[in-house]
Amino acid sequence: MPDNNRPVALVTVFSGAVLQRILDAVAAGPSPPIADWFIGTFGVNQAAAEAIAAVPGCRYAPVFCIQPRTGKRTRLRRRLSPQEAAQLPDTTHAGEIPGTSAGEVIPAGDRRAWGIELGRRFRDEMRSARARGIKVDAWQFDEVLGECGRPGANNPHRRFVGGVLRGLVAGRPRLGDRHEKGFVWAARTAVVGLPGLPFDGDVRAFSQDLSRAALFLVGEEYAEFTGDPTAVGRSFADGHQAFVRSGGAHRSLGHRYVVGMTPGWRPSSTGLGGNVDAKSPPEVTRWRNSFLDARIAAQRPRGFAQFNFVKENVRPNRVEDAVDSLHHACKQALSFN
Repeated sequence: MPDNNRPVALVTVFSGAVLQRILDAVAAGPSPPIADWFIGTFGVNQAAAEAIAAVPGCRYAPVFCIQPRTGKRTRLRRRLSPQEAAQLPDTTHAGEIPGTSAGEVIPAGDRRAWGIELGRRFRDEMRSARARGIKVDAWQFDEVLGECGRPGANNPHRRFVGGVLRGLVAGRPRLGDRHEKGFVWAARTAVVGLPGLPFDGDVRAFSQDLSRAALFLVGEEYAEFTGDPTAVGRSFADGHQAFVRSGGAHRSLGHRYVVGMTPGWRPSSTGLGGNVDAKSPPEVTRWRNSFLDARIAAQRPRGFAQFNFVKENVRPNRVEDAVDSLHHACKQALSFN
């Protein structure tokens, strides 16, 4: 478990070729580390796990994805040993998550049960990896869909995503799984929308699933690097503040909130914000750090994350600058203690 007296720093999604640069940038920060670092990309990989474990303060946290394109292999069928399968005689949900081959995220029916099954399949992958000697310290889930924050009863996205979270945290008790929380990434529209919904019905059920599963809730604050960074930082605290001001499960999630960012050099990527007006690298660094300072002052989070170290985001110095922003944020957060 992370140290409650230190911030959490999270690095998520990267190619194998860039991992060592990320780890070198982490190691270049304060020594001993002032944050608990968790690093991982899609799927479980032994080489990545070993490289991450070799850096002081770093822990391995692979990412599991809800999208059919990225998680198709997992969604097509259960992958268990014959001995494990024999302990699960009910095969009703052993096959393809309906709609996967067509690229549909949520199935047309039986959504709660299929969601639980998908979450359990993610735990199957971790259980198998650990049996092979791979040290998996935590998991990451990408992501709570924005539709989960929409009003209305019997929201199909809440039923399916809530099921996935339930399956992830509980796993398959018959196969020896115990409750295990992880990092839950959430679209900004979900973060902003959920706290304002009436806390009853499927909203209550979904929020309880989310709270039980999330060791930390990572809100995707993918700002465009334009305008006054102080004003932008304050404005992006709104969802976090709403969680903290709520009651019950929502307030608890607010106290486990992590600011999710992206390096910012892929402005053409829908929804990822970033350097849309072609600032120079020093200007990007100044803008990002000023955003973080204001964001911390508006509502201090539990930690900070960077997502999507691929393509334009990994050109020279961009990886290092993005990781250095996490060092900066952690130092600033500690100064508020």
